[in-house]
Amino acid sequence: MKLPSSLLASVLVSPLTRRSISGWHEARRRFRRRPHRIVFYHRVTDAWSWLLAQLLPRVLQQYEVELETQLVAALPIDCVSDPRRLDNYSAYDAMRLARAWQLRFPDAATPPAADLAHLAGRVILAQPQSLSRLLQATAAAWDGDSQQLAAMARDDGAADEQTTAALLGLASTQLARQGHYLGAMLYFQGEWFWGLDRLGLLEQRLAARGLRRNEEPPVSEQFQPIERQAAGMAQALDLEFYFSFRSPYSWLGACRVVELADRLGLNLQLRPLLPMVMRGIPVPRRKLRYIITDVARIARRDNIPFGPVRDPLGKGVERALAVFDAANRRDRGRDFMLAAMRAIWCQAADLTSTRTLNRLAEVAGLDAAEVEQALQSNSWRAGLEANAAALAVLGIWGVPAMCLRDPDARAATIAWGQDRMWAIERAALGIDVAMPPPRLVQ
Repeated sequence: MKLPSSLLASVLVSPLTRRSISGWHEARRRFRRRPHRIVFYHRVTDAWSWLLAQLLPRVLQQYEVELETQLVAALPIDCVSDPRRLDNYSAYDAMRLARAWQLRFPDAATPPAADLAHLAGRVILAQPQSLSRLLQATAAAWDGDSQQLAAMARDDGAADEQTTAALLGLASTQLARQGHYLGAMLYFQGEWFWGLDRLGLLEQRLAARGLRRNEEPPVSEQFQPIERQAAGMAQALDLEFYFSFRSPYSWLGACRVVELADRLGLNLQLRPLLPMVMRGIPVPRRKLRYIITDVARIARRDNIPFGPVRDPLGKGVERALAVFDAANRRDRGRDFMLAAMRAIWCQAADLTSTRTLNRLAEVAGLDAAEVEQALQSNSWRAGLEANAAALAVLGIWGVPAMCLRDPDARAATIAWGQDRMWAIERAALGIDVAMPPPRLVQ
């Protein structure tokens, strides 16, 4: 599936489009005389979902909104190719998130067993709009406390199997119809907000609607990032950066990871991969639409250029990878990576054009003859296979991803997504200790 056309992508990322959609939802709400409502899609085995749920009582205290909870279990296979691996990584990531946000999450936790998660779901669905019951049942599942879940089911009831299946199916259908595919999602007036990472954006939308009840600091300010440190504060560490030229999140991450590596004196090692769809992993349209709109608002928030865009899928990606390989052999890979990504995601450049590649290659010190030689070689493909295998060993399959290692490679910190640059920085400065990698699913 290709990204939306340059024109459609420009419409999707436009702030005017977001305001128009939000305005339409607000007008419909007023016409129906309904209160403002947030829909929360929760998955018991999703650690990000449990962490987000812990903050929702505070959101309801600070904003004049109602909360509707929807429980989902199975994730659509066309959007999430390996749900168990995703849940394992969410547990790994939640350990550091819980520390930074001062939330409850057990150390060395693994996702609940299927039977416990199912029982927790039945307990939740007996009173589907009780947030306190959702929190209690989810916590019991993650603690492996089957006795508590059984007591909740006995004392306060649990949905029967037929009702559970029906409600889970309806929630999954609604999630897909509204345009998403994951748990830990908040939906408000046509816009999606994922987990703790997008809670601040949701609070901005609520405040803009005049829904704040008091002058308390936003709930998202509970997050405790570290102060930016001066250059040279970190140890001599290797930082692997896995990226794809077709990934807009990789563009956001590339801008940050180069700055971070230079500031802290890290040895940055660039590890390109083929796009997911070129590795046989499906990426359906609703996933692409969400990604492009999410990247646009994060880029606006962080003052990173974004748009107009042009999808390099296929030959554009392959040609960029070939030239990158030649530049990287000269230790100029970062120069070409940034130039090519800027061309794709900010200038709608056509990377199938040799003239465009020559222009970009000049930034990395390559001339036209060297570009032509790179395009005639297939040596870059072996490196991609090695990078994909290394990423799989880390327990991750998507980009951008980072792995921070000490010189003897005995300890590592793994992070998936540009949102976790702070976690890499904390690990580099010795604030957080390295954790075992996410448990692999065979």
